[in-house]
Amino acid sequence: MILFRYLCRQIFQTSAAVTLVLLSIVTSGRLAKYLSQSSTGDLSSEIVFWVIFYRIPDFLPLVIPLGFFIGVLLALGRLYTDSEMVVINACGVSKKRLVGITLFPAVVVSVFVAYLTLIAAPSSLNRLQVLLEESNNNDAFSFVRPGKFQQADNTQSVSYVEAYDQQNKTISDVLLVDYNDEGGVLIIRAESARLTDSDVLVPRYLNLLNGSIYDGFIGQADYRIANFSQFSQSLTIVRPKEQLQLEVDAKSTFALFNSDSNADIAALHWRFSLPVVVLVVAVMALALSKTDNRSGRYLKLLPAILMYLIYIISITTVRTQVEYGSQPAIAIWVLHTLFLSLAFSILLKDDILRAFAMSRLRAKANAL
Repeated sequence: MILFRYLCRQIFQTSAAVTLVLLSIVTSGRLAKYLSQSSTGDLSSEIVFWVIFYRIPDFLPLVIPLGFFIGVLLALGRLYTDSEMVVINACGVSKKRLVGITLFPAVVVSVFVAYLTLIAAPSSLNRLQVLLEESNNNDAFSFVRPGKFQQADNTQSVSYVEAYDQQNKTISDVLLVDYNDEGGVLIIRAESARLTDSDVLVPRYLNLLNGSIYDGFIGQADYRIANFSQFSQSLTIVRPKEQLQLEVDAKSTFALFNSDSNADIAALHWRFSLPVVVLVVAVMALALSKTDNRSGRYLKLLPAILMYLIYIISITTVRTQVEYGSQPAIAIWVLHTLFLSLAFSILLKDDILRAFAMSRLRAKANAL
C-alpha cells in the first residue's frame, strides 16, 4: 500500500505540473489567435476572454492525455535513473503489479476526461455558440471585412466593401459580383447599403442605395445596365468551417447518439476515444519509461512523444475519414487496439524474448 501511494503521488504530481504547462501554452496560442481575429473584425473584442473561458473545457480533454503521458514517463523514468525501480523489483513487484498501479491513476484521469468530453465540453461550447450568435446579431455586418474581397464557399459570388460605419450600421462603396456556369456575370455596385434587421426575413436582404446593375457575358461589350436608387439583394451568409465544427462539438452526447450524420457519428466516437487514449498512453508510457543511470530519464522522451503524435494523428485522420463516409467508425477502435497491443509488446519484450530463447533451448535439449 505504501508503494502504491508513493507511485500514484509521483504520477499525479508530475502529470498535473506538465498539464498546467501545456494548458498555458495552448491557451496563450488561442488567445493570440482570438486577439488577431478581434483586430481584423472577425471577433468582437468584448467577448475574447469569454471565448477562451468557454473553450477551456474543450482544450482539457486534448491536453490532459499528453500531460498524463509525459507525467508517467518522467515519474517512472526518475525511478529508473535513481535506481528506485531496482529496489522495487527486488521486493518482488512484478510488471503486472506495476501495470495495475499505473492504471489506477490512469482510470481516475480517464473518468475525469470522460466527464469533460461527454458532458462539460459540449455544454460549455453550447454556451459559447449562443454567445457568438448574440454577438453576431448585435452586429448586423459581422460577416463584412472592409477593404477585402470575399468569396463565399462553394459559390462563385464575390463581394467587396470599402468601409463600415458601425454607429449607423451602414456600409459604403459596395461591389457584388455573381458568376454563372454559362459565362454570364452580374455586377451590382452601390454607394451604400443597409442590412434588413428582421428575424422573419430569411435569407436576410441587403438594401442597396444609389447604384447600378451590369448584366452580361465576360468578353462581350453588350452589357445591360440599369441604375437604381434602392435595390434589395438576398444574402447567403456562409458560415466558416470553424463555426460549422463548433455546431457539431456543441451538440450533447445524447443528440449525437440519435443522429445519423457522419459528422455526428465521428464526433461521438471521438468523445469516447479520448478517455480510452488515457488508458492506452499509460501502458505506452510504462513501456517506454525504462532507462538507466547513464542514459537519463529524458532519453526516450522524444521517441515517446513521436509515438504519441503518430497515435493521435492516426485517430484524427480516421475521424476525418469517418466524417466523409470513407471509413466506418469501427476503424477508430481498431487503431486503439493496435496501439494498445504495440504498447504491451514493448512492455513485455524482454519476457517474450526470454520465453522464445527458453523454447529454443528446450528444443535443442530434446534433440540431443
